[in-house]
Amino acid sequence: MIRVISFIDWYWPGYRAGGVLKAFSNQVSHLEGHFYFYIITRNVDYQHEEPYDNVISNQWNKVAPNAEVFYLSADKINYGTLKQLVNQTDYEVAYIHGVYSPYFSILPIHLVRRKGAKKIVLSAHGMLGRHALAVKSAKKTTFLKLFRALGYYRNVVFHAANQAEADDIRQAMGQNARVVIAEELPMKVNTNAWEPRPKKPGELKICSIARISPEKNTAYAIECLNKCRSGQITYDLYGPVYDKEYWEKCTQLITHAPENVTINYKGSLQGDKVLDTLKQYHAMFLPTTGENFGHTILESFMAATPVLISQNTPWRNLQQMQCGWDLPLEQQNEFVRVLENLAGMDQSAYDAWSEGALQKAVHFLSDNTIVDQNVKLLMP
Repeated sequence: MIRVISFIDWYWPGYRAGGVLKAFSNQVSHLEGHFYFYIITRNVDYQHEEPYDNVISNQWNKVAPNAEVFYLSADKINYGTLKQLVNQTDYEVAYIHGVYSPYFSILPIHLVRRKGAKKIVLSAHGMLGRHALAVKSAKKTTFLKLFRALGYYRNVVFHAANQAEADDIRQAMGQNARVVIAEELPMKVNTNAWEPRPKKPGELKICSIARISPEKNTAYAIECLNKCRSGQITYDLYGPVYDKEYWEKCTQLITHAPENVTINYKGSLQGDKVLDTLKQYHAMFLPTTGENFGHTILESFMAATPVLISQNTPWRNLQQMQCGWDLPLEQQNEFVRVLENLAGMDQSAYDAWSEGALQKAVHFLSDNTIVDQNVKLLMP
């Protein structure tokens, strides 16, 4: 079995870091039998200071048949500790998550290169996408230019989740960058048979499960709802507040919601509760500015919950499959129209979209080629 050392800022049992954590956790589950992972991460969740209460810090914890995790406390996150872990761990491949983290993305490349890793793979998780680089663009552009000039990423293989992300990586890192496409893997669960959920005409319960941030376009979603004039609509927001100033903008917009629209902030949601939570809603509304994959979108399909999203994700042509709507952000009134139409749907009309969402998940989950792509990605 191939041994892989991996670095990631946050890992299970954390859940607040969202897609990056979820993508890697799913990957570890699916690659059992192919790879054994030694994962180095923090002993706290994203935006939290209290250590996890169900792991032992600063030593290896067996968390899966093919994975051990070393949970570093804050005082141990330094060059000396990481160098010691790298040098004392036997591995063939290094797998690094993220781009900008000093101790979990940047320093590990230097350390595993010195140790003589047979292969170094970096998964940018959308951080090199056009939409992501537009946020704090000057700082990110300066960083990338400097590290490219230094040759820091020589012989590093970049993991892209799809062709669009591969194009973005080459745009950011140079056309000669080594990029391998391997689609992200879903949560390893069995989908249940479709079951109807109550839907009355004139009522709509929708949600968003994502961090509150400009990239997720939370304010845009609220603006759309503020234009809805028909139907009693409830919109529940789940996820950590990524940007306090942006959240203040969102809360101001919420105060202007019409009488027929109720918007609630529900806080962060544990990963193992996402599917059951999605089953309580008629649709997920996430007009994101961009996703390299969108795990919550797939989980919504798995919950038989159609989605209303932007066209800036790999999930396209949803209307044709009757599992959701992917719309251009430039056409805000189209989002409003779909929301009002959703609110007006009766049970029979809604059931067709709910069943379509589940069928979309079943079709995606039955594609075994995605596991093969991920095996090739990490093979030395």
